[in-house]
Formats: sequence, structure tokens, C-alpha cells
Amino acid sequence: DSHLEFYTHWDELYVSELQSAKSFPKAILSSYPPGFGKPNDGKFPSDHSPTPGARLCTCEFSTSDVEAQIIRINTGIGYKGTDDEDHPTQIPFIAAGFFFAPAEFLIDVPFDPYMPWCFMGEEIMLSMRAWTHGWDIYAPRWNWIMHQYRPGRMGLPKFWGSVGRLFGRPGPGFSNQLQLKLIKRVKYLVGYEDCCTRERLVEEGSEEVLEEVDHYAFGEVRTREQYLEWTNIDVKNKRCQRIDWCNRGELE
Repeated sequence: DSHLEFYTHWDELYVSELQSAKSFPKAILSSYPPGFGKPNDGKFPSDHSPTPGARLCTCEFSTSDVEAQIIRINTGIGYKGTDDEDHPTQIPFIAAGFFFAPAEFLIDVPFDPYMPWCFMGEEIMLSMRAWTHGWDIYAPRWNWIMHQYRPGRMGLPKFWGSVGRLFGRPGPGFSNQLQLKLIKRVKYLVGYEDCCTRERLVEEGSEEVLEEVDHYAFGEVRTREQYLEWTNIDVKNKRCQRIDWCNRGELE
């Protein structure tokens, strides 16, 4: 993502962390980095040291009208920063703002050009596509980057502003309409049968969201159903349940 600050030799440290993952080279590192306020020319301030990493172990079905019950991911129990944590452990989710992987990842899981400007929904889609293609996702044990999350009170530009400027439609309204359309592609793939089966989308005239959908869908190493069972996600009843193996750091 943009608006990052970096610890000295951050890239070498993440390469080493990736190589220490049991599934390397089919491994991905991902997390939500800690935030910072005042910029420091892209570098960690001298009084800041790397902090123990977070694990992305929880999710929820959004209740926001704009997000249309899409699955949102979040953190669980992170690392302690102790010497006995000698390898990164697996997590079920990829954070779109930071993931670190070999370039071969993009051969298996190319970015979907039919989901432009998609904010909510990108993370669950990346996670499921990566895992079904045989990639394992890991939480790095340390944070060697920080991110400026830019809450609204800072008065700084937002991604939806770029969408509005491109189409000459200022304000978040047009971007929200586009999001609600694109989310149907995500929901079709994830398996929201109450709204987004192929038949329903064709019937309502939204078949354009299915363009080349099979090419940018899941792999053949594992299935969608296996992923949903592994992560305790109940799409039919819109429930995310505890993922104990993730919080405990049980999978290497």
C-alpha cells in the first residue's frame, strides 16, 4: 500500500522471514502493519523498534449498506515476540494493503482486471484464490513496516476521490455505486446463493460482472468448500466463527 515507513533492511528481513516459512516457496506473508501519524521521510523514527506481528485470524460479515454483507477480515491473537517463536505460522487471510510473496504468485493468482477500484471484497477474494491455488499464507513475526491509515479527520485524499475525479463524479456516491456492482462478482465466487448465483445475476441484468470469471476464480489444488470449512465461515447464515488454530499459531 502507499503511505508506508520502513525499518532498515526491511526487504531483506521479509525475504528471510518468507524463506523460513515451512511452505516456502509457495508461501505468502501478510498482515495489517501498525499505524503511524506524523511522516518521517519513509523511515522508522529513531525511537521506534519493530513490534511483534499480528495474525489475521478473524472475520465478520459487514453490516454497512455500502459493503453489502461482504466478508471483512481482522486481527486475532498476535505473536509475543519471544525466542520460542522460531517460525512464522499460517493464517487464513491476505491483507490487500500488505502481502509479500515470490513473483510466481502473480502467475497463479493474477490481479482481476474486472474488479477495478474494488475496496471491500478484495481481501477475501485474494485469500481464497491464493489458498485454492496451493499457496499458504503466513503472518510475519515482526513488523518491519508501518502504515499511515489516514482517518477522515486528517483531511487527506481517499481512494474513492480518485474514482470520482476519473469519471467527473465527485464525492463518494458514484464510487459506492460502483462498489456495490463489483461486490456481486466477489459474492458469486464466494458462494452467496441468496443473491449472486449465475442465474440470479443474469435474471437481474448483471451478467457483466461474470466476464471471464472462471479465469480469475479458484485453483484446483484445494476447493472453495474446503477453504470455507477450514476458516469456519458460514456464508449461508452470514457467520464467521472462531479460528482457533490461527489464534494459537498451530499451523507451520
